[in-house]
Amino acid sequence: MKNRLSDDEYRQVLDCIEGIHRCRNLETFPRHVLTELRKIISCNLAGYNEVDLPGNRIVVVFEPPRPEISPSTLEPFAKLMQEHPVITYFDKTGDGQTLKISDFLSEREFHRRAIYRDFYRHIGAEDQISFGVHVSPGFMIGIAFNREDRGFTEKDRLRLNLVRPHIVQAYLYAAELSGHEERRVDLHNILRESGLGVIATDRAGRVVHSTPGAFECLAHYLPVPKNEAPVLPRRITEWLLEGSAGGVAAPLVLMRDLAKLIIRRVQSDDRWLLMVSEESGEAMGRRLDRFALTPREREVLRWVAEGKSNSEISLILGLTTGTVKLHVERILAKLGVENRTAAALIVHGVTS
Repeated sequence: MKNRLSDDEYRQVLDCIEGIHRCRNLETFPRHVLTELRKIISCNLAGYNEVDLPGNRIVVVFEPPRPEISPSTLEPFAKLMQEHPVITYFDKTGDGQTLKISDFLSEREFHRRAIYRDFYRHIGAEDQISFGVHVSPGFMIGIAFNREDRGFTEKDRLRLNLVRPHIVQAYLYAAELSGHEERRVDLHNILRESGLGVIATDRAGRVVHSTPGAFECLAHYLPVPKNEAPVLPRRITEWLLEGSAGGVAAPLVLMRDLAKLIIRRVQSDDRWLLMVSEESGEAMGRRLDRFALTPREREVLRWVAEGKSNSEISLILGLTTGTVKLHVERILAKLGVENRTAAALIVHGVTS
């Protein structure tokens, strides 16, 4: 049949669907989807429109990007949307199937409409094929393809109708992954600010993942093997496996100068979570109590006293250099000293 896809054309559609599902980020989703769809639909300009009424959010993306299309150039379209036959049909019926402007209007009828004269003529669109999907109540996605002639075919319609059901699932998947990423970043930030780190291992002691700064902290107490993938120091692995053989493992405490590192083990399904925290020694603690330093400021001060630069401290603690600089400025002000050397003397008990 004339409008039936060949085996190669079906494979192209399947490749497109697979490509759409590869998106892992909501911010890149619109352009990613347009890029994949343009592999199976020939057009001079594709547009992605996302309307989230509950979230009071509208996203408009064009592919390829058209710098000349700005919010001001889109104003005529916004004012004349009721003249768009496909949008009107979708609004009345909720049917988001793939449709062309030419399904409703002849070329002459289209040219007579203000929406053509004030918008489509300026972007070189003589016809448009588009579809819409409802993601959730009040949340819709519309994707449109524009051409300089009336050349869209029934095969184009079939291709888009085959892909259309997958857009919602791909969007929801990207949204879920983005949510997980946001929570991961929030957790890492909280752990950094609280002076804690987490290292996850399997039951054999192999590292699965770790929070920023955790291994850098370990390296100041024990030699850390130099591998492409992070590896626990042997002493920690032995302690971990000894505890897993039976009973409850006591925390592992490592001392260095005036500070100590405490590692606690928490079982989580088929892995171990190592909670890494650093505490100041009693001698330094007594000297610094009267200065009302926060736990993070004490941690930064400890490395200042060790002669570390702001950039080195930022790498150790997993902070930005700018954040370390602000901590150092606050520390010097609280200690009532003008420079890092004087602060180090207070830490080491040479002066008060």
